[in-house]
Amino acid sequence: MKLLISGQTCHLKASRAIFWEDQQTLILADIHIGKSTVFRKFGIAIPDGSTEDDLANIILLIKELKPKKCVIVGDLIHAKSGLSPEIIKMFSVFLQAAGCETHLVMGNHDRALATYLPKEWPLHLHKESLLIEPFYFSHYPIPSEKGFVWAGHLHPKIQIRSSHDRLVFRCFQIFSGLGILPAFGEFVGGAYVKKSKDCQIYAIVDSEVIKI
Repeated sequence: MKLLISGQTCHLKASRAIFWEDQQTLILADIHIGKSTVFRKFGIAIPDGSTEDDLANIILLIKELKPKKCVIVGDLIHAKSGLSPEIIKMFSVFLQAAGCETHLVMGNHDRALATYLPKEWPLHLHKESLLIEPFYFSHYPIPSEKGFVWAGHLHPKIQIRSSHDRLVFRCFQIFSGLGILPAFGEFVGGAYVKKSKDCQIYAIVDSEVIKI
């Protein structure tokens, strides 16, 4: 799904990401690497492999789109206890394979872990925000006078009901000065949202993005 936002061409991808064509930039939110590791440490039987699958999906996107930059708008990491040696090595290998400049706008999970981020990860860290005009990248979905805001944090989903069925889809929310991305991480919950006169919903349905 191609949209023109603030004069810029943005592709909403069914793989839960945005490609900003004009700046050759891939935008992601809420990967939460290591979350399944955290749950298993607490004795909850969660299958391994979700982080590996998420990173493999990002690499597929990078191979397809060949971005110069990758901007993660918060919550790359889930918790300190999820930073196992395996996860650290896995993400280090990912960064080498990605081959593009990677920026992290720190989210609520990342900020608490800033001092524990492995030094071998060549990330460009941004504590509050990142401005690449005309876009303003922030973890929290709060409008800004500095530019159109791309954010995450809420993990939006939309629920569609009929008399016989109920379907749930991850989605993008687009307001006049704000866009909220779905969580990229597979093993992540979400908040139900609704379409309104001020908010357009673009749902991810199988391999397509559809305006609701």
